[in-house]
Amino acid sequence: MQMSFGTLELAERLNRDNVLVKIEGLIEWEDLRPKLTGLYKRELSHGGGQEPFDGLLMFKAILLGQWHSLSDAALEQALCVRIDFMQFCGLSLSDAIPDETTLCRFRNRLITNDRLDDLLASINEQLQSHGLMIKGATGAVIDATLIESAARPKKTITLEVDAEEGKIVQFEDGSQPGINCIEEQSADPDATWL
Repeated sequence: MQMSFGTLELAERLNRDNVLVKIEGLIEWEDLRPKLTGLYKRELSHGGGQEPFDGLLMFKAILLGQWHSLSDAALEQALCVRIDFMQFCGLSLSDAIPDETTLCRFRNRLITNDRLDDLLASINEQLQSHGLMIKGATGAVIDATLIESAARPKKTITLEVDAEEGKIVQFEDGSQPGINCIEEQSADPDATWL
């Protein structure tokens, strides 16, 4: 495989602890290539039309979208800006990026040709042979704006400090009677806080 200076620079910028860099090295990608051939008429007939993207590149992109729960539009954008995504798919800064429609059509070709499940099983099998597995993210993404609000408890903490030693007053047993925490009601009694 020929590498451009741009590709080498991308590889150098990535941290070797990057998850995608590690996964890239664990999977025998070329073993999957035969399962990705014959999806396009152009590929079979060598006729006219636009040259299709490499099937392995496209499959890796589909994997990234699935692993990161990205829509096709978000995946297209990520392939344009995320260095680890570009490197994982074998793209350089000067390469064309598949658009969202191309990504969608490729996934649909995999599904209609009954290849997607087999390809995913192959990936999972290879990862499991290394003691790893892909687990979907659980959780929620919350779009929030932090604002100053009257709906919070007011706490007042007072400390008694020994003027001579500059330390908090303590009993001989180690407890600190000089710390007092007083919690008052919120300025808005009907509001709650998080």
